[in-house]
Amino acid sequence: MGTITTTLTITGSNILSDTLNLSVSDDLRAVTEPLEFARVSVLHTAPTILQAASTGTYYLYVKNIGTTGNRAVDIGIADDPVFASLAKDEFCFIPMKNNVGIELLARLGTEVVEYAYFKKNTGEG
Repeated sequence: MGTITTTLTITGSNILSDTLNLSVSDDLRAVTEPLEFARVSVLHTAPTILQAASTGTYYLYVKNIGTTGNRAVDIGIADDPVFASLAKDEFCFIPMKNNVGIELLARLGTEVVEYAYFKKNTGEG
């Protein structure tokens, strides 16, 4: 088993009356195989399946690294509506519910995404 350390930092000015400065970190323990880190071309004509519904409980990372304009890639649960849309250079990190399949679909043309998933050890989440 391994540990993944995550950090989310959000900063900004002229958004609120005070400067925005939020930083949260966590050590996600008990990560085990299978795990995967890869790039995939995502079509707009048919969904690209990242995870089968029987995968178990896992952490999912997806980043749209497409190079064609600012085309979005939608993220959805298999056979269900889209729950997120990533514009070029946007990313997400999601602790997924047990046995949920994930699909990607480019809105136009073909886009490239990088993704990773890390399986939680049985008994975690």
